[in-house]
Amino acid sequence: MMVLDTPRTAGGYAPAGQTVRTAAADFAIGGGEGATIWISSLDDQPIVASQRLLLTHLTDLQNTEIRYAERARQTLLAWGKLPHLVRAGEARMTLRRTGDALPKVYVLATSGRRLGEVPVRRDADGALVLDLSTKGADGAQLLYELDFR
Repeated sequence: MMVLDTPRTAGGYAPAGQTVRTAAADFAIGGGEGATIWISSLDDQPIVASQRLLLTHLTDLQNTEIRYAERARQTLLAWGKLPHLVRAGEARMTLRRTGDALPKVYVLATSGRRLGEVPVRRDADGALVLDLSTKGADGAQLLYELDFR
């Protein structure tokens, strides 16, 4: 497990079934794979006050036809080619921000273009809850924007 916990970026890596806990947010890793998930402020404010946040959800990402010498993937034999392949994975982010209206949450293309809205809700304690999946209608979804403006 790895945890990154600063005022403007929080998250980390955890195997499936475990939770990364930070001061601003918790990331529960679901599915059968581990994931690296983090959230960063886009406006120089701390996460708890930022008006725009970028959320990244990464599972295993490899090139098509990449080849290794062994199962542990220590020795690279061929770089492979595009397109990139992303392992399916799910996670849940709980963001401790109270008093705000619910943000608009958008799934983003890797270019930053908004692809569509994603539902967000509050739990019984008032924290924001967002369910994440790398499987999207337009292919892999790895990036999300939370807009509180």
